[in-house]
Amino acid sequence: MSKIAKLLYTLIHILFLIAVIYLGVQIFTLNILPNKYLFVVLGSLLIILILFTLLFKKIKKLLLKILLGIIEIIIIVGSIFGITYLQDTNNFFNNLKSVQTETDVYYVIVNKDSKYKQLDDLENQEIGLYMENKKATKRLKEKIDFKQTNLKTPNEIIENINKIDAIYLNSSYYDLICEENQGFDKRVRIIAKIFIETKSEIDNNEMDIAKKPFNILISGIDTNGSITKTSRSDVNIIMTVNPNTNEILLTHIPRDYYVQLHGTTGSKDKITHAGIYGVDMSLKTIEDFLDIDIQYYVRVNFTTLIKIVDIIGGIDVESDKAFSEYGYSYKKGINHLNGNQALMYSRIRHVLEGGDRARGKHQEQVITAIFQKITSSEVLLKDYNKILSGLSDSLQTNLTPNDMKAFIKKQLDTMKTWNINSISVDGTSSRGNCYSMPGRDLYIMIPNQSTVDNAHKYITGIIDGKTYNEI
Repeated sequence: MSKIAKLLYTLIHILFLIAVIYLGVQIFTLNILPNKYLFVVLGSLLIILILFTLLFKKIKKLLLKILLGIIEIIIIVGSIFGITYLQDTNNFFNNLKSVQTETDVYYVIVNKDSKYKQLDDLENQEIGLYMENKKATKRLKEKIDFKQTNLKTPNEIIENINKIDAIYLNSSYYDLICEENQGFDKRVRIIAKIFIETKSEIDNNEMDIAKKPFNILISGIDTNGSITKTSRSDVNIIMTVNPNTNEILLTHIPRDYYVQLHGTTGSKDKITHAGIYGVDMSLKTIEDFLDIDIQYYVRVNFTTLIKIVDIIGGIDVESDKAFSEYGYSYKKGINHLNGNQALMYSRIRHVLEGGDRARGKHQEQVITAIFQKITSSEVLLKDYNKILSGLSDSLQTNLTPNDMKAFIKKQLDTMKTWNINSISVDGTSSRGNCYSMPGRDLYIMIPNQSTVDNAHKYITGIIDGKTYNEI
């Protein structure tokens, strides 16, 4: 064998050793394999290392050396794929650590015919502040000096948009006003956006979710793009998980449910408006009126849903009737939905007989279909990396990496199927004043207390170790 061939042969073996050892370290560090699999995998890698090192030293025949080199190259390539998967998993967990901030976006709006084109033009002019936030006011004052006028109701905004120079308000309030006042967005221009970041007050709980039951608030916010932007929480579902009985309960809360926002007095508000004040407000408000503890939250938006459904190749849901709206049509029976179709299936309510109740059922169907497909071996093997990359920047949660790893580890260990059921709280349609929109008569849903009590009974029952059929 020539010197170049010997050098190449030695180099391949060194790369083989590095790849296999690094793969073993990555598997051990990730810590999601149950011990019974971990010992087998690491033991097999150790045997391969010892065996191939002995063969490397003892084989003399050229043909056998070539064969050994080819096998080592195949193992190197396989190890690289394995390392890539493991690194993507580690990166996903590590990225989740930092996603604990929320972003409030504030708009400076002027009349559409106003002479003011940009923020600097408003130096020393009169600006009306709606639902003043001290942090947001301070940020605006850092940029320009202005004369401050406080506006207390949406009606004052509408009445003054032609009388004062500009209005400064949270983008979520702006969206609410546009929704309740058709054509308002055509009467104004947004000339500046100011971003305010705040840290979530909800602590990361380390409570070993592989062994202890827990509640997660699934909060779906009414926005695209960045997951950290505060917005109305149009989806509010409590997922109750008992890892000991393998029971999951989904409890849907209608978006217009009329409740007392946590820490407020006076007028109640729609549960969807709690999201304007951050996921903390949504979680604590739901804890209050259901009289339960919620340890975790998962916050998603339109972008999250579209991404994940498309990555996993769509989902199947069964509709009990045919309906169409916003250019989307669904047939009675099984519908295979892509990301955009799944989003609209989760949002449409006006043409459905049950309105928001029917929409809640659709949202639960979509969540269940995603959960079942995303945990199937076929999808995990084919789209694992894509799922992680799609979730990493489209998901906000206070679940810690250790929580999730322990949960995955137990699932891989037992491979038990989950019994998933759903319920919903209900109420009576009405109209009333809301904390976030004072002075306006808005559609609300007055809670039916018996359904609230029933939800409390089922949630606490699952937590206490009962199955759905035993409650």
